[in-house]
Amino acid sequence: MATASSNKKPALLGSSKQKGSARDLVSDSIATGVIFALALTVGQRVVGFGRGILFCRLMDDQQLGQWSMVWSYMMLLAPLAVLGLPGCFGKFTEHYRTRGQLQTFIGRIAWISAATTLMMSAAILLFPAQFAYILFRDPQQVSLVRFLGVAILLVSASNFLTSLMESLRQVRVVTIMRFVTGVLFAIVGTAMLNVWEDGASAATVGFAISCGIGSLPAIWILWKYRDGLSNDGEKLTQSHMWKRIAPYAVWLWASNLLANLFEVSDRYMLIHWSDLPADLAQGSVGQYHSGRVVPLLMISVAAMLAGVLLPYLSQAWEAGNKAQVKKQLNWTVKLLSLFFTTGGVLILLLSPILFGWILQGRYDGGLSVLPLTLVYCIWFGMATVGQDYLWVAEKGKWVALVGGVSLLTNIVLNMILIPLIGLHGAVLATLVGNATALILIYFLNQKFECKTDTGVWLTAALPLILLLDKELAVLTLIVILVVSVMTELVFNKEEKSDLSKLITDKLGKFLPNKRSS
Repeated sequence: MATASSNKKPALLGSSKQKGSARDLVSDSIATGVIFALALTVGQRVVGFGRGILFCRLMDDQQLGQWSMVWSYMMLLAPLAVLGLPGCFGKFTEHYRTRGQLQTFIGRIAWISAATTLMMSAAILLFPAQFAYILFRDPQQVSLVRFLGVAILLVSASNFLTSLMESLRQVRVVTIMRFVTGVLFAIVGTAMLNVWEDGASAATVGFAISCGIGSLPAIWILWKYRDGLSNDGEKLTQSHMWKRIAPYAVWLWASNLLANLFEVSDRYMLIHWSDLPADLAQGSVGQYHSGRVVPLLMISVAAMLAGVLLPYLSQAWEAGNKAQVKKQLNWTVKLLSLFFTTGGVLILLLSPILFGWILQGRYDGGLSVLPLTLVYCIWFGMATVGQDYLWVAEKGKWVALVGGVSLLTNIVLNMILIPLIGLHGAVLATLVGNATALILIYFLNQKFECKTDTGVWLTAALPLILLLDKELAVLTLIVILVVSVMTELVFNKEEKSDLSKLITDKLGKFLPNKRSS
């Protein structure tokens, strides 16, 4: 037995208890990974909040509107270009690792992703005027579009490496990547805004640079542990691999496309569907952006959490422990709603200081839609985490269906409401679209045997308290928190026990050990 074991190549992933060779890459446990990610993400989001506020101060509302659109286009076009392939890592890395075929799997996806991204970038650079009109209703924005075309290359590379590191359960590496990217973007972006007249272009270049540098930790880890990527199993044929992952990738690509179209649709229609001239329409988007600066932090946290959670749920699913998958998911979305809604109440209480003093009263339009954006961003985040179950169960086509229905709902309502009430119409349409998506995700989870209990539905409705008067919202939140602790209406007995054990275990690492008598 000792001789056979010594002839094996080092595994890329080891359990958290193994002490293998220096070339072994040890995975983070789910609790350690999530807690570390959340802890460092808090710092990153504080930096991101400061950067968002500085951008609002350093740009006028038209430039801010242009930057808001560029950001959304990068988030739309980068995953669109790679055909959803890197998103397969979270589901299939463990599958191919255990079969000794990981190197082939990663390599094929890398080559195709690089080729398709270069094609996307080349199309934008060759036809900048046409893209400028399509994206901004302004063919004069050629230089901004060119910067966008180049930035997509670095954003795609960063997304690829992030997905790969998450699938390898290297949560700390991924969190450090995001932290470095966020901090550098705040520094470089703000510096460039101070020396560059074109605000949106400066921000775009700053983000591209930060993505490139932020990818270095993943590149270093992959190089250091490259021996662990060597194949030691049967040859992975093209037909076998693509037959296994293609359906998943197609539906992931479609669902991401629909979700990203949904995310940009309200602001895109504000520019193209309103009766305002292009510059004023872009200014309206800038006002909207100011009301989304803080709520969007919640979406980014939820997206991070969904990405971290998926490989762990996939591992439990592959091991046949489906009960753990269902319990972990429902437990997470309940906590997420309580945490985000509490944050939303605090944001509303502080909003007069934020918009009146820090933003100098320049963004009254953003302040007026803040409660609505908080609600729909919380719902968007909950749906993002909730759909992890459908991906683990390989029901991705249903996620795409949800995206299609919510996008269609959003577009139709935008067409009706924007001509009538402008900015508020766009926000209301997005609110209803997000509610539709969340309800459908929960119903589908229930359909595919992930029970959605009363606590799940109660926490789904909880963000609506942010539409109440501030004092009433605070009172309602306190009542809900007390009910959550004192009864089993929100968390059942098993969930409370698991939460208590997690808190005790983690606090025990920081508290001194009791001496035995």
